[in-house]
Amino acid sequence: MFLDALQSYYAPAIALLVFAVMVITDKLFSKRIKRLFLWEVGLIFLVIADTWADYCFSGLSTVEGFKLRTLTTFINFAISPCLPMILVLIYETEDSKRFPAWFYLPMVINIVFSILSIWMGFIFHVSRENIYTRGPLFFITFVASGFYLSSLIFCSARQRGKPNRKTETLFLLLFLVVIGLAIMAEIVFHLHFMVWSASEAFVILYFLLMTTQKILYDPLTGTYNRIAYEKQLEKINRHSECTMAMIDLDNLKNINDEFGHSSGDAAICSVASAILKTKGKHMWLYRFGGDEFVLLSNRLNADEMKKVLKAAQEQCEEIQGIRPCFSYGVAEYRLGDDLNNTILNADIDMYRHKKNLKDI
Repeated sequence: MFLDALQSYYAPAIALLVFAVMVITDKLFSKRIKRLFLWEVGLIFLVIADTWADYCFSGLSTVEGFKLRTLTTFINFAISPCLPMILVLIYETEDSKRFPAWFYLPMVINIVFSILSIWMGFIFHVSRENIYTRGPLFFITFVASGFYLSSLIFCSARQRGKPNRKTETLFLLLFLVVIGLAIMAEIVFHLHFMVWSASEAFVILYFLLMTTQKILYDPLTGTYNRIAYEKQLEKINRHSECTMAMIDLDNLKNINDEFGHSSGDAAICSVASAILKTKGKHMWLYRFGGDEFVLLSNRLNADEMKKVLKAAQEQCEEIQGIRPCFSYGVAEYRLGDDLNNTILNADIDMYRHKKNLKDI
């Protein structure tokens, strides 16, 4: 029994240690996010060790076995909802948000009932013969865990301007299904070591997904960045048609010189926010560099794209009493065209637009 448990969790334990090193050496995320990921790693390691010990103690028929198994069962139930809760905290840390006190209530309720179950058997009961049985409120732990997993999916689904949001949401939904199946398998077929191994794999994949988001995401403006833009061009070239707009802020240097670079950054964000508000579903905004953006669409023609950008001009919020404005040039790419020439034509049209504004 000891060797079976050791064999089942040996590889996951090594993978967790390697993952912890990845988190510690990461250069993309803030210290708070890295600290939360390390807490997640520590708790997963604890529940894996706890499950392994519980499996070993289940074969003991002594009083010590009963006491030890009561402890391991309590730890397992008490900690379980904390793992998805930390993932929600990691997700929302990206937006620097703080949760109200009631957000932690399911976790607190679960811990309280887990403690009371040691004597009253609300969630679990371990008899003096070392036999484990579920209590009448066994579902509390699963409801609390489900609440935090559902919160994580909701947080992802509402981030409409976030790169790869649909992929992320589908990934989280898939994890919810996989964990649900693992729980059912453990309960119905009395299997072991499935839930936490699946959870560990998910957390590692989730970290890699967030890393990908960081690589493709511009932290200042909330748009895609140039790496994502170049990858999109690779998909478009000779495979699909599109309309593109090259966008450049006007007189940003004057704002920087007069009010400082923080105001210049605010002007860039104002323009990006205005375009994100007015653009449609099948449009993607990329920060090309500095104060330059590219807007792509596989549904709109040039005239429709210009209408969107004109509407965005009116949505720009004032910075230091000045409403930021931008010039833009639009060009259509059709199959058989040279994509580089299309980009050049949009650029030329943008500079023509900028010159006309200066003349006015």
